[in-house]
Amino acid sequence: MYNIQTLKNGLTLITIPMPHLDSVTTLVAVGAGSRYETKNINGISHFLEHMFFKGSRKFPTAEQISTLIDGLGAVNNAATSKEWTYYWIKSASKHIELANDVLSSMLKESLLVEEEIEREKGVIIEELRMYRDNPGRYVWELYERLQFGDQPLGWDIGGDEETIKSLNREEFLSYLESLYSPENMVLVLAGKLPKDPKAFAEKYYLDLPKRDQYKFKEFKKTKQTKPKVNVFYKATDQANLILGVEGYHRNHPKRYAARILGAILGESMSSRLFIQVRERRGLAYHISAGHEGFVDTGTFTVFAGLKLEKVYEGLEVIKAELERTILEKVTEDELKKAKEMLRGRLAIREESTNFLAEHFGVEYVLDRELEGFDEYLKKIDKVTAEQVRDVAKELFKNERYNLQVIAPIKSTEKFVSILNS
Repeated sequence: MYNIQTLKNGLTLITIPMPHLDSVTTLVAVGAGSRYETKNINGISHFLEHMFFKGSRKFPTAEQISTLIDGLGAVNNAATSKEWTYYWIKSASKHIELANDVLSSMLKESLLVEEEIEREKGVIIEELRMYRDNPGRYVWELYERLQFGDQPLGWDIGGDEETIKSLNREEFLSYLESLYSPENMVLVLAGKLPKDPKAFAEKYYLDLPKRDQYKFKEFKKTKQTKPKVNVFYKATDQANLILGVEGYHRNHPKRYAARILGAILGESMSSRLFIQVRERRGLAYHISAGHEGFVDTGTFTVFAGLKLEKVYEGLEVIKAELERTILEKVTEDELKKAKEMLRGRLAIREESTNFLAEHFGVEYVLDRELEGFDEYLKKIDKVTAEQVRDVAKELFKNERYNLQVIAPIKSTEKFVSILNS
């Protein structure tokens, strides 16, 4: 399905041929994200992502870049996380040359004009304010701050307004120099490919500048002895909450059972939480659950938007459903349904060149190896009901719970009482 090669400069090339298509996605993933930052430059990973679109030596203005891309009928964007950043462009395969000319120029010869940096600060700040005004989004930032504390994994990806205002060009250049090395980057081509993908990649990316590979500080775990609760007061019409626990790192052998547990609890309209919270009680419109792994830790979370007047009842139901997976094994029918759901949804997503490029690009830049879908599904198929219950027993303990709420509520007392019950 995919092929991995290494260019002379250390850049990894992953190709995913889909010759029946007339389009191709080019994606460059970088091992750079907010957990690589220090407090005084928190937010620079995301800010730098913006700046790559502001002009390069060959395409010196944002307007020129966007006009070229739009003129191809192509789509391009980028994303920044705690542990990675990626940049992508999807175009008709006949336009792959120009698309990569633009993308490679953005990454290897960005101008980082001081005037553009100052102007973009206003854009970044408005983006941060937009997210803060969206409780369904902002609750995730607050939750990660609650679970991980005052260390890079707990800091907001976008930073804060004062830090953004203080950043200067020298700090951008220093950060760029510390992480954007070809050895720390992955180029993915997915779709209808050129005849010689490696020669094509070398044409546009062999002259990426040689830079350093700064390592992030490892997450410092602390023993949690009681539930952690934080309520962010905001005049909202519903209570947005996340109930979670620390989970498994992205390569932990128990991650497959945790993935199944998340599917059974909250990944579909027939999941346990959806049935109990929404269908039988009408307490929420949205509720979901799942496990996410970072390089050295992870999270298992339940997210819900609950009726204000029923928020405590909703939390009690959620907690009871989590702990029911400890008291009794999931049924064989549930287990089979969860496995087939994961298999079927993966089959649907595999049809997207963007999904394939993002999935394999991120996986390789973090793990330096790839787990094929067949291998992944074999491990999912091997998960037993007993393994799912063992994971639930390990995760769902009162002292491990973290609860973040956004609502017009001031006291945490009732929430703490429910979590300790």
